[in-house]
Parts: sequence; structure tokens; C-alpha cells
Amino acid sequence: MNKKTPIIIVSPRQHHGGPVVLHLLCKLLIEKGYNAKIFIIEGGFPHQNESLIRFWIRWSKNSLKDTAKLFISKIFKGFKFVSKPTFNGYSYMPVKKYKRKYTPFVSRKTIVLYPEICYGNPLRAKKVIRWLLFHNRFPDDVNAYGKDDLFFCFREFFNDFNLNPEGRVLKLNNFDYELYRQTNFNERSGKCYMIRKGKDRTDLPQKFDGPVLDNLPEWKIVECFNKYEYCYFYDTQSFYSSIASICGCIPIIVLEKGKSKKDYLGNGDGGYGRAYGDSSEEISYAKETRKNLIKTIDDFKIKNNINLENFIKECEKYF
Repeated sequence: MNKKTPIIIVSPRQHHGGPVVLHLLCKLLIEKGYNAKIFIIEGGFPHQNESLIRFWIRWSKNSLKDTAKLFISKIFKGFKFVSKPTFNGYSYMPVKKYKRKYTPFVSRKTIVLYPEICYGNPLRAKKVIRWLLFHNRFPDDVNAYGKDDLFFCFREFFNDFNLNPEGRVLKLNNFDYELYRQTNFNERSGKCYMIRKGKDRTDLPQKFDGPVLDNLPEWKIVECFNKYEYCYFYDTQSFYSSIASICGCIPIIVLEKGKSKKDYLGNGDGGYGRAYGDSSEEISYAKETRKNLIKTIDDFKIKNNINLENFIKECEKYF
């Protein structure tokens, strides 16, 4: 993989955490001098039982709709009736300064990277990378991925060792220091909640004695993290728990029945700044290790560079 080799990173728009790191990878590769671009999938990735023709017809329709919306929003920019979109997905740290590819045509030399949510190989690329940003959603389907695909996982906790027995990891982190920070240094009280990917849990309370933050715009979430003493997380893997800690709110991960803290942490993850359960010991641990979490986030840029170099070396060996 030399720097002139086209690298296409297939991604939805930046409406949740997965696309954010996909765009971040593109940006970091460009900064290293590589020919990387983002190809946006409009309207969702291919379904398991969907033909490629139907998928591309659906993609074309959604692309045209999206282009029309962007055109209209630019014409009426500044008018009060054009509302700004709120963010309802994962922590919203959009990446800028990436390049985009607009057509779905690639050459034989092109390396195409798909996230784990993409079924099959819609771009018909000869060289494919799969990045497991979450658990493999097609564990029993031999047609979901190609036998010669190169696999990476975002963290070991998400890895499928049947697909990635070497345990290749590519972890990148993006953080908005201006938005995610503590502004309230006074005493706090009360609690708030985040459900997100825990929406199907059977232990969700029927009523909450505090606000649920899931559908709030990003600035409002940060405002709540700076207001309340505790935030209870039913999504056990949300990066918002770290953001809550940064903002001075104690994040409490609500353990699933039959599970303990070690079930949620990968190798080298100390669970800094977070309480796994609401015992006094865990809450004390969250307070005492918050400084470790802050240092970990401050080291993101250094670790991103190291992890990217390892990713490039693995790709050069494989391709």
C-alpha cells in the first residue's frame, strides 16, 4: 500500500460514533500523505436479503434526496424556519477536513474499508478491510464478509477471533475539548440517565427520577453533565460515560444481571472515572481515577499516531 493507492472508507454520515471514527481515519491518512476518501452510504447499508441492484437504486434515491436538502438549506441559510439538526446518536464530535468520493466506482488497485455493519462488498472491491467498530452482527453468515478480507477491531472487546485471530486492533479517538469540559465546580445533586443501546434491557425502570438525555442536542447533554451529581448508564459501552466524568458528573454503569465489572472492560482498560454499579467503593473509585481518565484523553493524539502507524504497516504487509 503506497501513498498513491486509492483508499476508500465507506461510511454513513457523521450521526453517531462509528462514522465519526471512520471520518477520523480518513483525515489522519490524508495528513500522512495517503490518497484516502470517504464514500457516503445514504439510507443504510445493504441488507442480507437485498440484491445489489435494489441497494444501488435505494442509494441513488437517497443521495438525490440528500443533495436536494443540502441545496435548499444553502439557499435559505439564515432563515429562522430552517432548523438546525439535533444529534441523537453517539457522542457527536464531527470530523472536518476529509475528502469525499461521490461515485461508487473503484479500480482493481483500490483498497476499500467497510465497517462491520456492511453486508457483502457493494463496491465490488478486490482489496477489502473490515473494521469491527462493534460486535460482529453476522456471526453465522459466511456470505457477510469475504474470505480474503483484512480485519481489524476497534477494541479487543468487539473482536471476533474467528475473523480476526491475530487480534489486529485499530483504535482512534476524537475529542472536542471546547465542548466537553467542566464548567460547574460547585456542589451538585440529583441524577440523570442515558439508555441508548440499552433500550432493549429488561431491567429498565418504568419511571425515571431524573431526565433521560438520549434525545437532547449535544450542548444540552453537556449542560446536564455539568448540573447533576450522577448519571446512570444503561448503555454499558457508551463513551458518554467518560464525557460525563470529564464534566464532573459521576457516571454509574448499571450492570446487567449476572455480569460484573470485568465483563465490560478489555485488556488495559481500567474503567477510569466510571463506577460499575452504585456501591460506595465504585463511586470512590470513579472519583479517585478521574485524573487518570483525563490523562488518557489528553494522550489521544499520541496514541492515534502510534495506532495509525501500526494499521499502515499491517495493510502494507497484507496488500
